[in-house]
Amino acid sequence: MIIVITGNGKGKTTSSIGQIVRALGHNQKVCLVQLFKGENFYGEQKILNKLEGLDFFSFAKKHPFCFKEITKEQVIKECSDALQKLNKIAENNKYDLIVLEEFNIALRDGYIQEDSLINIIKELNKNTNVMITGRGASDKLVELADLVSEVKEIKHPYNKGIPAQEGIEY
Repeated sequence: MIIVITGNGKGKTTSSIGQIVRALGHNQKVCLVQLFKGENFYGEQKILNKLEGLDFFSFAKKHPFCFKEITKEQVIKECSDALQKLNKIAENNKYDLIVLEEFNIALRDGYIQEDSLINIIKELNKNTNVMITGRGASDKLVELADLVSEVKEIKHPYNKGIPAQEGIEY
């Protein structure tokens, strides 16, 4: 199955982490390829790096929207590295679940070419489930997916000037 979790609300990463835990609970082999999340800053990264059965790879640790010191060219290169890694993962075909965290953002912002990602996904073993997260999923990816969920923001404390809270947003 191809699963897409998108939308402007909080919970896309949380959903993917829940899916990872569920798959690991069934002794499945899981791979997480994460973009734009730094390294060992987010609470889930600190735990996920310790779990058996999960291979965790982080690329393009900064997005130019949040970090002005990184260039678009740097991000394109790092996202290209992530796609190369994903291509090697597809060749090995050893995972039951592959989570592509924030790949929708990379597609939306032009750091990854949509056809390149879709071609790799199509090369995966038919028994491999793929979950793709991030805001702004493309129409083409939504059409390709078997399951699509949209996380919609109704209310968020950030809009009242309350900063992100450790353990809640990161």
